[in-house]
Amino acid sequence: MLKTFLENCKNPRGRFGKFIINAMNKGHRPLSRWAFKSFPPVDGEAILDAGCGGGGNLVRILEQCPSSSVTGIDYSPVSVECSVRVTRKFADRCRVVLGDVMDLPFKEETFDRVVSFESVYFWPDPVDGLREICRVFKPKGKVMLASEMTDPGRGKFWTEHCNGMKIYTGEELVSFLEKAGFGDIRLCRAHRVWCSVEGTKGA
Repeated sequence: MLKTFLENCKNPRGRFGKFIINAMNKGHRPLSRWAFKSFPPVDGEAILDAGCGGGGNLVRILEQCPSSSVTGIDYSPVSVECSVRVTRKFADRCRVVLGDVMDLPFKEETFDRVVSFESVYFWPDPVDGLREICRVFKPKGKVMLASEMTDPGRGKFWTEHCNGMKIYTGEELVSFLEKAGFGDIRLCRAHRVWCSVEGTKGA
């Protein structure tokens, strides 16, 4: 049961995956609200949520930015299905696609902003993932990563039992952005282990 739960945190599948996604939409709400206060999206931007999960953050962005076009991408078909369902009333300016942050199915200069919540833990190479994000940015595009756990010691249980998961400190996230070519990097912390970091392309 534990193994199934952890595997579905990484890549939700089937009926149990749908349960996990709904729980994540509720459970991640406080982190999302805090991160969006720290680094708010700007109305009118073209925004991508990389690793959109169940679509909770897509809805928050769409409600906060009524003139923005918003895209979600996730490698879990169950997540994509859920995101499409919860954003259906915004279908005229929201799309959700199946795909991987390491190989984004978008042209260069597509987005003004990319956000990613609780997803970087599972990226095979965070620097390469951020470089791929940089590729689809318009000039001066902004990326924001938000994590609910940035203490590898306190998160050891998760990394020991969830294959492919790695927890990064705030300083490591900053370093990844620097290596990927982002500048004007800002780091915010809360509750000891919460972290959000933002960087600007070409700054």
